[in-house]
Amino acid sequence: MANPESPEPSRSFMLRYGCAVVSVALATGVRLLLDPLLGDRSPFSISLFAILLTAWYGGVRPALESAVLGLFWTDYFLMPPRGSFVIHEAHQWTELLLYLALSIGIAVLGGRMQAARLVMSRNLQQTQIALSQTEERLNLTLRSSGIGVWSWEIAPNIVKADENCSSLFGLPIGEFPKTVEGFSVLVHPDDRARLQQDIAASLERGAEYNAEFRVVWRDSTVRTLASRARVHFGEARRPLEFNGVCWDVTRHQEAEENLRLANEKLRQSVQELERHKEQAVILGKMNDLLQACSASKEAYDIIAQFCAHLFPTYAGVLYIFSASRNLVNSVTTWHDPHGSDAEFESDDCWALRRGQPHIIEPGRIGTRCRHLKDTQGGHACLPLMAQGTGLGILYLQKHDGAQAPEEFLTPEDRILAATVAENIAISLSNLYLQEALRLQSIRDPLTGLFNRRYLEESLERELHRLARRKHSAGFAMLDLDHFKTFNDTFGHEGGDALLRAFGQFLREHLRKEDIACRYGGEEFCILFCESSLADTVRRAEQLRSGVSHLIVQYGGHHLGVVTVSIGVASYPAHGSTSTELIAAADGALYQAKTEGRNRVVTAPTTSATAEMLPQA
Repeated sequence: MANPESPEPSRSFMLRYGCAVVSVALATGVRLLLDPLLGDRSPFSISLFAILLTAWYGGVRPALESAVLGLFWTDYFLMPPRGSFVIHEAHQWTELLLYLALSIGIAVLGGRMQAARLVMSRNLQQTQIALSQTEERLNLTLRSSGIGVWSWEIAPNIVKADENCSSLFGLPIGEFPKTVEGFSVLVHPDDRARLQQDIAASLERGAEYNAEFRVVWRDSTVRTLASRARVHFGEARRPLEFNGVCWDVTRHQEAEENLRLANEKLRQSVQELERHKEQAVILGKMNDLLQACSASKEAYDIIAQFCAHLFPTYAGVLYIFSASRNLVNSVTTWHDPHGSDAEFESDDCWALRRGQPHIIEPGRIGTRCRHLKDTQGGHACLPLMAQGTGLGILYLQKHDGAQAPEEFLTPEDRILAATVAENIAISLSNLYLQEALRLQSIRDPLTGLFNRRYLEESLERELHRLARRKHSAGFAMLDLDHFKTFNDTFGHEGGDALLRAFGQFLREHLRKEDIACRYGGEEFCILFCESSLADTVRRAEQLRSGVSHLIVQYGGHHLGVVTVSIGVASYPAHGSTSTELIAAADGALYQAKTEGRNRVVTAPTTSATAEMLPQA
């Protein structure tokens, strides 16, 4: 059976006869040179060497064939006489058998050696093929990954780089610099010194080299590369070579920068949302308090308090229209403003003219309002508009005592200011409407005095207050004498003129704490708070005397002398309730009328009443 590892037939044939020729040549040479030492056995020894050589290169079968051929050629050419090799003695048979046995053994041994050599050769060939394929795949992977491989032989200053390095540095293939100096030219000027320091430090310490640097392409494109390398040392730790890789991190850095900007924007958005939330809470509290206000002065104080918190870097003024609506007056301030007049005409402010915010930034051209004093700083006038009606303006300027932003009224501050102005306008409009409705419900429109409804509400409340403080009070009821005659003579318009004049007279001659009301028709009542009966009588007499000097004209005519009858009662002497007090004063008034009018009459004093009057 043929050996699968044996060479092909043509090669085996060449090996057989080639080995025979070698055997003859070697045997002949040995015969001529060493015959005295080897004797007649030398040809067989040389044939054995030929057999081993044939087995090494050809296998077992060619080696055995070579043994036979070697025996034949040895006998024919080297054994004298030629072709006369005949076995006559026993030792010759022994030599022949020994030759054949040795030939077979050597052939088998050589065959095994030849098989092992073939296996080793085949494995080596496969290893070389695998190594070549691995190297090809590695090169393909490196080219696909964009990672450049480079090396620097330090002593001869030789730089080697692959194709990817050329692409990363914006160079055509094969034009990468061969020296470190040429490589440094490609690095961004601002990064060269730092890169050289990093390389020197890595060479000195033997540490791994890691760096990021920028390179400038020939078309001025700037890219950022990252590089990593290790130093290889020789004897005495002398650096021999620097081997490393580099790759492009431009997109990575751009992504990191975009992420940083996004995070910063998110942080600012969160802060802005928190600020808006806080402002919304403050505005909500301000609106709640403004809705609970019963007077304008309370509302103005609340507005100043909350605006100082909402605008910590701005000073401000709240301006409100006067009753005549031709003037605008300052009603409250915060952070000590000084850039605007305290009172000015409505036409002096462009915000009131246009019904829109008017903002003047420092150092910029703009039409300034005439009510501004400081012509250099920033100013903002925001109209307070409610249902198309102007109520005033919200004025803002930079606060001298705070670190205000460089920009006057940032976009966020402008939105806040507009929101605050809108909320203030709505709250004040509702408050003014409530005040107007309240005044209409408690005021007599003709005389401007309180009406009977207000008297009934406030009198009982005041009596409870006086009882807690243990104070007395006087109560008077007044009636204009002969009022029907005035109406008949001058008409109802003349009577109304008299009532208006009398109401104004009472407002001018009473204290602020006294309460004067029109009880009905030509009847009036007055509560003299914390006043004794004697003081009440005295003051009632002063009013009666003053009315007699009242001059009332209507339609160019003098209405004549006006007189008044007054009935006086005292709390608690003449009554501890509003009903009792009104009844006592009304009885005294009736007595004054029956006694001839134009006089002051005190309610009658009983024994119980006398005990309650203060002793002189």
